[in-house]
Amino acid sequence: MIKYLILPLSLIIVSGCGGGGTTTYSDNSSNNNKSNQPVYKSSKNSYNITENNQIVKVSNTKNLELTLNIDSPKDIYAIVTSHFDNQQVSISSPNATSGVTQDYKQLFENNTTIVNKTPQKVLDFRKNVFNMLHRDNLHKKSSILKHAKILTTNEGDTFDFCTNMANSDNSCTHYVEATAKKVEKDIPTKFGSKNLVVWVETDELNNGNITQDMINKLANNFLQNSDNSHYDDDIYDWDTNIYGKAWGADASNVDSNLIGDDNTINILLYDMNNNNLAGYFWAKDNFKSSYVPASNEKIMFYVNSKLYANDEKETFTTLAHEFQHMIHFYQRKVLLGLNDSTWFDEMMSETTEDLLATKIKYNGPRSVNYNNGAAGPIECTYLSNNRKYCGRFPGFNRNNTLSLTNWNNTADDYSKVSSFGTFLLRNYGGAKVLYDMMYSKNSDELAVLDATGEKSFETLLNKWAEGVILSDIDDLDSSKPRYNFGDFKYTTYGDITYKLGSINFFNYDPKPSMHSSKTLNKDANLYYKVGSNLSGQVKIDANIEKGGDVIIIAK
Repeated sequence: MIKYLILPLSLIIVSGCGGGGTTTYSDNSSNNNKSNQPVYKSSKNSYNITENNQIVKVSNTKNLELTLNIDSPKDIYAIVTSHFDNQQVSISSPNATSGVTQDYKQLFENNTTIVNKTPQKVLDFRKNVFNMLHRDNLHKKSSILKHAKILTTNEGDTFDFCTNMANSDNSCTHYVEATAKKVEKDIPTKFGSKNLVVWVETDELNNGNITQDMINKLANNFLQNSDNSHYDDDIYDWDTNIYGKAWGADASNVDSNLIGDDNTINILLYDMNNNNLAGYFWAKDNFKSSYVPASNEKIMFYVNSKLYANDEKETFTTLAHEFQHMIHFYQRKVLLGLNDSTWFDEMMSETTEDLLATKIKYNGPRSVNYNNGAAGPIECTYLSNNRKYCGRFPGFNRNNTLSLTNWNNTADDYSKVSSFGTFLLRNYGGAKVLYDMMYSKNSDELAVLDATGEKSFETLLNKWAEGVILSDIDDLDSSKPRYNFGDFKYTTYGDITYKLGSINFFNYDPKPSMHSSKTLNKDANLYYKVGSNLSGQVKIDANIEKGGDVIIIAK
């Protein structure tokens, strides 16, 4: 049970049963502020710290002088959440432990690598594609029934796929000849019968790099032809159970420049000449070639044949990731007419990888054995040039002051949205939070608020950061943000149950970076360790140039 007590001076104390400590909030917003914008001002506060895992939050402050009266030795952490771009933030304490403000970014960035999911050319098209939609008949339903064309592809057929295009006029700049090596028709699914075609670059077949066994395995992992009335045995089932179908005849009714629906998904395996790409979905192919000349006029994925030959599980998890993008384009951009930012779309795909990791039998973003629900040990994969991959979270720990909502298409951008998405999964209803974000009538931050029920995005950023610092504790009470449950957390949506493994950010190398000062952008957190085994009176000063929140955690 949670009790709410409203006191003068906008002080709210939330106390939870279960011995998990208390959370104290102090808000600088003024009731006389008719513009409904928070007022940022200096604060001077004093708090008694009497419980383990106690959280103190001061909202909407610029300069904070804080005194903690700690009854017994505790580790003290501070978090600053920025509400504005390009503002200088600093935090200090005379009790600070020496050496806890290490910035790990430069130390580790040359020793780890990670597979990026989306090439820049695809992201550029994704940013512009919304302006290409709905031009002819903005959301006007055609009265003419558009019949799906009949699947005519047979095994052994060849096709010249356009794999690159000019940004200036969307003309094709490179073709790859491929052969249909796997054609499965009339596969039963929750959304009716579907067809699957796996195409392989002809040169890769001639070189013997891709075998028929590899092709069959790829097809069966994505969409296998089985009579499973529960539809719970492949990536297609697991993704569509949450997000819905990937394409429909109604798309061309919404916009006549879009292709119809032949109930077919195509996968092209070809040599991308890039070891850091696993595969991608490119919405150019959903358009008629009369409108986008580089379109292949197929609902399709691109898969790096070289990476698949070396790391099949990374390819399977990439298909789960890219399938979310495919569905996202149809459900949100085409049908709902929404233009989501890259960070939001990528966050949903990264979170899908986490949700499906145990089903794919892959260690996933946690880099913990998929049979192990606990938060460790971490299992790293050693790559070329003495590099290693230990999941998404070393990248987040190394550079954890990035703005969540800014996107520069770096490996650390994928890491930060993976960290945030896995937090949402474990704290806001499991798989259902993904469904609710997919079908929210709002975009980006507002879609996340719709799905979580939180009133402000800043509150979510606060709780996310709290969850990171508390992730080394596996027995927190339910009132605290949690990543770590000591074992699997089960979540059911529709007829399918998914398993979420525990996460402890302090198990990774590097551990979460701590900073005493930084220039932060909006929607960014700064983590600072005040000290270990502190007791008595501890003073903390925080200076936030334009304004933000300060959170204190006593462990």
